Amino acid sequence: MPKIILRSPVGAEPSTTNSLVPLADPRGNKVAFLFNGHVSVVPFWRHLEEELKLRCEPESTTTVVKPNTFAPASDDNIQELSNADLALVGVCA
Repeated sequence: MPKIILRSPVGAEPSTTNSLVPLADPRGNKVAFLFNGHVSVVPFWRHLEEELKLRCEPESTTTVVKPNTFAPASDDNIQELSNADLALVGVCA
């Protein structure tokens, strides 16, 4: 039978360390966008892509819009994203 270890919920908080890795700088890199294509978010993603192109001057951008809001992204879509240095993926994409 596996052991069950119980720990007290009252205790000292662990020390905080900055384990976040900074995002890749999009300047001069390949950037990809993936979102679910819902009509309510299309303008947002279009403006986000335009701003990123204007301000960050990436080498290239790829936009993948899923044809079905509720289905997961296809293997081909994921493969396309893997060619980018930075991928921005929307919720439910």
